[in-house]
Amino acid sequence: MNVTREVVTDLLPIYFSGDASGDTKALVEDYFRENPDFERIARSAGTPLETLRAAPAIAIAAEREKRDLESILWGLKRRQWLFGLGLFLTLTPLRFFFTDGRSDALWEAAFDWSMAALFWFLCFARLPWRTASLVAAIWLSLAPAPFVLHFAHVPALRGGFAEALCFWVAAAFVWIGHFRQYAR
Repeated sequence: MNVTREVVTDLLPIYFSGDASGDTKALVEDYFRENPDFERIARSAGTPLETLRAAPAIAIAAEREKRDLESILWGLKRRQWLFGLGLFLTLTPLRFFFTDGRSDALWEAAFDWSMAALFWFLCFARLPWRTASLVAAIWLSLAPAPFVLHFAHVPALRGGFAEALCFWVAAAFVWIGHFRQYAR
């Protein structure tokens, strides 16, 4: 049987990978004995394949991959919460205009929108957790101050203190969380 060079060339990847059957190995080795120059060329071309096969496989640490995926999932959940809070505080003042029509509705709307601005910023800024907690703590501490001062000078408007107190309590928790992370 006369085997051509093209047939043997087609069989070389299987031969060098070690997946060839016994008959295919015998056929290729017989051709190599008859054509030693072709064998030299084929073996030099097959060297990179053998080098790649001998190289150790890159091992991905399953624990690290799991931690990275959990971090991504937690970040997405955090963005969902920030988006939801930003949307809620953006739309909440609209109820004042459609239901009450009070004169203090603009101050309460401004207060809610200032808090919504914080959540929108944190949602879209993609800050690292430590930086985001510091920004949130500072914002929650300082933003209610002008509204409390306004509500203090207008005796009929006492509802703003309760909202400001809620945000200052939230600020205290954020500050504690921020410095607790720093201690770790």
